[in-house]
Amino acid sequence: MYSLKNRFLTLLTAALTLSTASAAEAPSKQPIAKKPRPSGTKWDLMDVGPFFSSGIEATDRVLKSVAIKLSDESPASVSFDTQLMRMAFGWTEGFLKLPVGREGLEGIPEMVGARAFGTPVAPGWSLDDQFKDPRPTVFESLPKSMARWRGLYLYGDEVVLSYEINGSGVLELPAFNDENDLPIFTRIFEIDPTSQPLNLLLCEDTNALGSSAGNPAALHTTQSTAANSFCVAAGLLGKVKDAKIEVINGKRLVLKLPKLPKKTTFAVSIFKGSTLDLDRFSQLVNSKAKLPDISKFCKGGPKRWAQPVITQGTLGTGDGPYVVDTLTLPDDNPWKSWIRCSGFDFFKDGRAAVCSVSGDVWIVSGIDDSLQKLTWQRYATGLFQPLGLKIVNDLVYVLGRDQITRLHDLNKDGEADFYENFNNDVQITSHYHEFCLNLETDSSGNFYFTKGGNLDEAQLPHHGTLLKVSKDGKTLEVVATGLRAPNGMGMGPNDEITISDNEGNWVPGSRVSLIKPGGFYGHVFTAHRNPKPTDHDKPIFWLPHGIDNSSGGQVWVTSDQWGPLKGRMLHMSYGSCSLFVTSMEDVNGQSQGAAVKLPLRFDSGVMRGRFHAKDGQLYVCGLRVWQSSGAKDGAFHRVRYTGKPVRLPASVQVKPNGLQISFTTALDPKAAVDPQNYAVEQWNYRWTTNYGSKEYSVANPEKVAHDPVEVRSIKLSSDNRSVLLEMDNLKPVMQMRVRFNLQSDDGAPVSGEFYNTINKVP
Repeated sequence: MYSLKNRFLTLLTAALTLSTASAAEAPSKQPIAKKPRPSGTKWDLMDVGPFFSSGIEATDRVLKSVAIKLSDESPASVSFDTQLMRMAFGWTEGFLKLPVGREGLEGIPEMVGARAFGTPVAPGWSLDDQFKDPRPTVFESLPKSMARWRGLYLYGDEVVLSYEINGSGVLELPAFNDENDLPIFTRIFEIDPTSQPLNLLLCEDTNALGSSAGNPAALHTTQSTAANSFCVAAGLLGKVKDAKIEVINGKRLVLKLPKLPKKTTFAVSIFKGSTLDLDRFSQLVNSKAKLPDISKFCKGGPKRWAQPVITQGTLGTGDGPYVVDTLTLPDDNPWKSWIRCSGFDFFKDGRAAVCSVSGDVWIVSGIDDSLQKLTWQRYATGLFQPLGLKIVNDLVYVLGRDQITRLHDLNKDGEADFYENFNNDVQITSHYHEFCLNLETDSSGNFYFTKGGNLDEAQLPHHGTLLKVSKDGKTLEVVATGLRAPNGMGMGPNDEITISDNEGNWVPGSRVSLIKPGGFYGHVFTAHRNPKPTDHDKPIFWLPHGIDNSSGGQVWVTSDQWGPLKGRMLHMSYGSCSLFVTSMEDVNGQSQGAAVKLPLRFDSGVMRGRFHAKDGQLYVCGLRVWQSSGAKDGAFHRVRYTGKPVRLPASVQVKPNGLQISFTTALDPKAAVDPQNYAVEQWNYRWTTNYGSKEYSVANPEKVAHDPVEVRSIKLSSDNRSVLLEMDNLKPVMQMRVRFNLQSDDGAPVSGEFYNTINKVP
């Protein structure tokens, strides 16, 4: 592998040849200590890859950071701010300490080690030396006309940053070397022709007491002895006519570049240490050394994770119409990757791409009837809390907290080499609850995802919203508001968008809603309208806490191979690790419906589902991070139709005089019309700022109670597949539960319960 050490060894050896006199006066130095790797959590043990995207906590907070490992022998790292195109800071002696709250998702990664240099919260590039921040708020990225983040390339363990400044493309390769005990950070650039001069912000030291100009230029800081002080210095490598490093206001080092008529390669080295080493650093930056051709690192490089992991799946058992097969995860892997499945989709050839909220994407092949040999290939790493994945034209799109990333395998070796920023317009803060969730496309190719709020009054226009990204990735817009923790979403065959939200403040119970553009879905803190709404768009149905305390997504049955339920919407419960078959109707423009739970169990909190185009079966994945009854950290399952009879309610329709329930099987007539075989009760919730709601009587709204509903009579359809439960004074109600204990016409039991919501009585 073309290593950083080899790249600069010749340059450093030539530059650091000291005379006897200068060597005698140089202070004795110790190599940079390699601090022991923190241990104690699965984060600490995991090899996260060459870089890690996250927020980062240091002297200042970076909301969208790419932290890059520059050296393992003498640990050094940098953080690049993808909102401001600035090298936020560099440090030695370590990498990151990842958080432990809520299984690593609550809290901000912290820099581990000693800070070497940093820049202020300002644009990394500017047309002048003032670096004024034009953004209305710190939560936004720079205007695209000024700067645009393109993404990053990987070549082995090397990371090349790609972005635009005033329309000119920039490739940047960060590096580190400490040969002869002189720790030096280097930024190597390849920049396209520019239309005007540019300024590059290199570092700032607000404690600087003095400065010196030249190449290198230096900021001098606190004196330790009369003969020795400390400094941070920067020097230009490579010949760029009229380029120079200047000291601005005695506190900043800025590289001033002239207008560049052609593609130009140069580098800037940054050193922090004793002023007695400035002469050695000066020799380095003023020596002749050939800089690498960065573009060669942007075509795909050697494999990082050449060893695939083989697992054996297990087939579900049981005598029901559906069983749960398990695609065993590669939890025992050489990189100790903490796999917690947060999204997946299928390639045209039947393979699947699965993302983990820990930052990985894995490709799994061998998905067949037996699941005997599943081959898992680590495909991408370092993503920012990915919670959604979609494959379009066999390219993997991953939704992270910072952006939608489009992954490219440039040299077709089974690993992603280019992590392209498809769209990063979403605004975020560092609040743990602001997850970006789901990822779906409509029939026109537009992308949709949801974003959580901050559990309080919205600070950002994207808090608690459904967001749409255009097919080309160029624009982002808000579609609907009023979401709290929207961990579930679905896209129907006719571009129907559904979203499920979880119980909490302003969300009295788990709800599944059919979305209309401009709609408001209950969470007042994220209503984004003034005055505050006094009502909300009603859900298709509510589900009580004991049945679904934390909702997952929805998926429509698209396959005739999955039994008699084609066209039906399924709903997943993350909290109870459950799968529901739903029924939906429209009454004068208002949707409403019901959900019945399938007697299935999953290893983790299922929340994403897709049907496989080849076998026609349902696949679901999930994790255990937030509150869930799941036993395992992650799971990937197939819900397989066995061909046995399905005996479920097929639909629930509200009539002026009761509920009409259709079944997937013909019923025994005697059992079907016996009132003793049915029990119906109802209750309401209170829509308030309180967390969740108790269950209140409809007849006496101050009383916590369920009201029984009398079934006055029962009518059976001529085909014995539908019953009308006649009820008096049927009115809208938030929650109804209907229990039934019936038989099919061949004597098999047809029993269970469903939960429904009545928003309108026709």
